[in-house]
Formats: sequence, structure tokens, C-alpha cells
Amino acid sequence: MQINGHVYPEIDGHDIGQTFKNPRLVYRNMGNGRFKDVSAELGPGISERFSSRGAAFGDYDNDGDVDVLVLNMNDLPSLLRNDGGNKQNWIKIKLIGTKCNRTAIGARVRVVTGSHAQIDEVHSGASVMSQSDLRLHFGLGKAETADLIEVKWPTTQKIERFLQVKANQILTIREGGGIVDAVKPKSLPSVSAK
Repeated sequence: MQINGHVYPEIDGHDIGQTFKNPRLVYRNMGNGRFKDVSAELGPGISERFSSRGAAFGDYDNDGDVDVLVLNMNDLPSLLRNDGGNKQNWIKIKLIGTKCNRTAIGARVRVVTGSHAQIDEVHSGASVMSQSDLRLHFGLGKAETADLIEVKWPTTQKIERFLQVKANQILTIREGGGIVDAVKPKSLPSVSAK
């Protein structure tokens, strides 16, 4: 667009046939403050072109790894099942609030294995029109036990601690009631991601 001799880009202009569909990008955390683009290694679930707008992360099939549901504009969503990512140990934690909100939004969990500590918080609304799993997932590597699981509840700021918890299970912890359920997931058949 030209106004008074100056050329300005068109804000709402587009080329006919332009789709805004792009391949997805996936980066691996190298553990040293750097990330590596691994998109080309992950197959058609990543390389196919979509106009993706939101993503929800969670263990869809309860097998111990994190899967991704991607919201695609004017298209079906894509379920990217992670069927190779649970070769290490893990623990998943579902929190139920009694004095705080029932979904425990704002609760903070710290998991310690040896000298390695991880912290995560139950939160909502992390992506466009998408809600990730409210259960917290912690990778434990080769450790078969979490030395410490510490839950800090948001309303009361009370801290509950659990020692020497076995890996590879989904724990349900109720505020003030401790661990009320522990489930070891069953293996599920592999399904190709689209």
C-alpha cells in the first residue's frame, strides 16, 4: 500500500492460496542450558503441515510418558502419542484440594532423587483453547524411588512430605489426607500417531 509516496506493508493483506500451515517444531533439552532441534527425527506427526494453535500435554494412555494433543485450525486435532519415551522411571501426582480449590491449582510439588530436585506447580490455561493434564509428571531417570515428595498447598501454605516413594506409579494425594491411591499403569498396545 502506498500513501503520500511512502510504501507500507498491508496488515490484513494475504496472498491467494496462502494457508498458514507449517510443520511443527520440537526441541530436546540437552541438560546444559541448550536445546537441539529434533523435529526432523520425529516423523509425520511433526513434519506434516497444519495451522496449529494450541497444545495440551498429559499422559493420555497412562503409560508413564507425556503425550500431546494439538489443536489445528479448521481441521481435526492431532494426538501425538509418545510410545517410546517411558524407558526411564517416573512418577505422576494427582492432587485433590480440601481446604484449597478441589483441583489444587497453585499447589507446588517438589520431588527429590539423590541430589536432583524438580519443582512443578498445578496450573491451568497454558495454551490457546487447551487445558493440559492437571496431574504433575516427574521424570526420575534411573532412580527407582523418589527420596522425597513435598507438597505445598496454596491456601494454607501447609507442607506435606512423603519419603521413599516407589517410581512408575500414579499417586493421588488428598490435602491433609496423604496418599489415598497409588496405581501402576498397565502396558497398552502401541498406536501410530497421526
